[in-house]
Amino acid sequence: MAREDNQEIEERIVPVSGLVPMLPVLDVERSVAFYKLLGFAVGNRLPRNGQMHWAWLYAPNVPDWRRGPNLMLTRSDCAIESAAQPILFYLYATNLVALREELVRAGQSPGPIQYPDYLPKGELQLHDPDGYCLMIAQNHDDTP
Repeated sequence: MAREDNQEIEERIVPVSGLVPMLPVLDVERSVAFYKLLGFAVGNRLPRNGQMHWAWLYAPNVPDWRRGPNLMLTRSDCAIESAAQPILFYLYATNLVALREELVRAGQSPGPIQYPDYLPKGELQLHDPDGYCLMIAQNHDDTP
């Protein structure tokens, strides 16, 4: 990964070892079902039985699930305003074309695969049940 020459790393700062976004959602079960289409599975949940109000998702089919994609979902008490969500999630797929076909078969509405200059192998846009924008790109040597 490239680093600017004038950027110095202070040795006394201990770096974080991971980042796991936590999304407020209206219905945790509905969101879990959606993210399962992208290869996620429930790693932990609360409560253990009954209607979930929190879930930790991970990708069990990656070589090291601790370094792979992780996501937490928490039930929100208020409606999620998708237009007010200033955040975008970027995901990488091992086979973008096949993933898009699977999403369509599952009744989802992924956008067409686009091929911008910055990502010539392709990307598509998809919205989760709460309106969060997911950009899914074809992975390659320079991506996760």
